[in-house]
This record gives sequence, C-alpha cells and structure tokens, in this order.
Amino acid sequence: APRRTAAAAAAACGVAGAATLIADCPSKRQENEIKFPTVLEARLHPRALAKGKEDMKPSVVIIGMRGAGKSTLSSAAGRMLGLKVVDVDDEIEKYVGTDIKSFIEKSGWKAFRDAETLVFERLVESHRYGAIIACGGGIVMSPENRKILKSHPRVVEIVRDIEDIVEYLELDKTRPAYAIQSTRTTYSERIPWFDECAKWQFVIGRGDKNW
Repeated sequence: APRRTAAAAAAACGVAGAATLIADCPSKRQENEIKFPTVLEARLHPRALAKGKEDMKPSVVIIGMRGAGKSTLSSAAGRMLGLKVVDVDDEIEKYVGTDIKSFIEKSGWKAFRDAETLVFERLVESHRYGAIIACGGGIVMSPENRKILKSHPRVVEIVRDIEDIVEYLELDKTRPAYAIQSTRTTYSERIPWFDECAKWQFVIGRGDKNW
C-alpha cells in the first residue's frame, strides 16, 4: 500500500494546485472540505495550527525525497506567484565553490551535510518571509536541520511514489550516488523524519507525469 493516502480532509488546504497550495497554505485550521481536480492533493499536519503573520506570510520550505519534484514545483509556483525561489543545493554550490557531486567525491558526505546545515540555517534566517525555499532530499538527516524545520510554520513535503522516483533517478547521472544503500532503503529510513518535519504533504499519484 502507498505510504500516503491522498484524501481531502477537513483540515485540507483550500485550493488546488501546487502554486495555490503554497500561496494559501494557512497557519490555522480550516474547516471546509476541499476536493482537488487532479491527483495532486495536500493535507494539513496538526502541527500547522500555529499562527503566522497575517500581513506578511512566512516563507514556504519544500522538502521531500531526491527526485520527488521539489525543484520543478517550487520553480513553477515561484513563477506563478511572483515569489523568489531559493534552492538550497544551488546555494551550497556557491558556498563550497564547486558542484555538489564533485564536493562529495572530494570531501565526503559529512562535509557536505555540515555545509548544508550552515547554508540552510542562513537561508531560513535571511528569507523568513515571502519566499519558497527548496531543500535537498537529505535535509532531514541532520538533527539541527530537523529542529529548524519543526520550528518553521510552513513546511510542505512533496510525496512521490518511490518506484517513480527510482525510475527517474536511474536516468539522471548528475547526482551523487548514495554512500552504500539503495534509493528505496534511503527513502524508508527518511520517512519518519519527513513525517516529523512536514506540516503539509503534496501528493503526486503513482505514474502521474502531468504535474
């Protein structure tokens, strides 16, 4: 059975589509049931009940497994909403002075995770409002990063079927390989961390490419 059941609920976000989800993602419970016209649906995590500023909405942080579609959906939403999109991996590359794959091959995963935490913390602080912050798939591995995510009022997880992710990643040779284990094992290990940090989930149906 799928890890997520994408179903409209009383605590669901009030509009369809990734861009509108990001724009209207509320910081308090909404009582109306929503039906989405596509297979993409989102539900509110109970931790999202904390209130945010009404006059300036906090930035939305996007998390999810590598290959889930975080960068694609963040870019599309940013264009539609006129919001600045900040990609954590891009900022890490600026910080370390090379591409991520080369940096990991030279310095190792620990050095990369240390750089990731430093850059992520700075980005969340410098883009507190009015932006979309797209994170790398392993952002939840660090306890420091999870602490930041759990304290942030608007964190959306992009959920995509693992078989679709594996199929997509097999075609993409630009990303660094996982240290030892497979993509499926890595995803299974990260599930509790994604659940721990996400206030919302944006679900892409199995085999759906029209998102």
